[in-house]
Amino acid sequence: MTNTHDTVDPSPIFKLSTAYWDSKVILTANRLNIFTLLDKGPLSCDELAKRCKSHPRSLGILLNACVGLELLKKESNGAYSNVPATHTYLVKGKQGYLGDALKYSDDLFPVWDQLHESIQQNRPAMPPEAQLGDDPDKTRHFVMGMHNKALGIGRCFAEEQDLTGRKRLLDVGGGPGTYSILLTQKTPGLTSTVLDLPGVLKITNDIIRSYGLEERVKTVEGDYTRDAFPNANDVVLLAGMLHRETPETFKVLLKKAHDALLPGGMIILNDLFFENGNMDSPPFVNMFALTMLLTSSHGTIHSKTSAEKWLSETGFIQINSKPLPPPMPHLVITALKEKD
Repeated sequence: MTNTHDTVDPSPIFKLSTAYWDSKVILTANRLNIFTLLDKGPLSCDELAKRCKSHPRSLGILLNACVGLELLKKESNGAYSNVPATHTYLVKGKQGYLGDALKYSDDLFPVWDQLHESIQQNRPAMPPEAQLGDDPDKTRHFVMGMHNKALGIGRCFAEEQDLTGRKRLLDVGGGPGTYSILLTQKTPGLTSTVLDLPGVLKITNDIIRSYGLEERVKTVEGDYTRDAFPNANDVVLLAGMLHRETPETFKVLLKKAHDALLPGGMIILNDLFFENGNMDSPPFVNMFALTMLLTSSHGTIHSKTSAEKWLSETGFIQINSKPLPPPMPHLVITALKEKD
């Protein structure tokens, strides 16, 4: 008789148990600014060590690990250089820069180590307030990280939306204001108001100024779960924040959005959603749900079917759901408020 352990491959278990090794290599290289330092061309380990204030022996081990993970290339003379992906996405100043998103992931690294406690005690490992204003560094990493990610998602998202003729957009919990920036850039005559917490908006206003859009994208301080929404809007956008809220709060936000819209106005939901009520697919959404467990008091991922049902119950019509093109995992749900 053949023993089970002779026929079942344990490799996937070992690979998962050490997956964080790979993560920490890229996060550490990003923290040390390695990829930006290599923007102008190859550098030796000794030169990189001087520029990032590290020990050459230890840094060499990290750099070789980056080569093994195909994050860097080792030249024939022993110098290191970026590969196309790190040159494109991890060099400060590049249009596709994602380094701030990695800094946010770096902040979450010790938080994930407390996953078992969060599950046992049903509480976040990181107080939500830490990244929403209380801790300036964590807040900046969070907001700028969301901006990095939203630029990638948002360009695709904005391209898919036709807001022609609409004048006023309310961006609820808009964080960095990235969607407002991209939608106003695309749509002539459109202005936007980003509603979010004061600590977040300090960074949002810097981002808006960097695009020269202060006259078209404004901000207003408020807690969207407690405060009334500014009214008379053509569009209300709820993007990337519904996963922080309970079903009850989700429904309250839909009602507030409905009240804040002009007749014929449009609501847009842009977020991660489970495909159905089983709440187990797609796999990435499950991992993101755990991140919400660790960083928010009530965070969860809602299902597409629930969101559509709640929109209908609120009074919205012409409900339409459309996924963003791969590799974007987000789903966009639009609906209209009936005209008088």
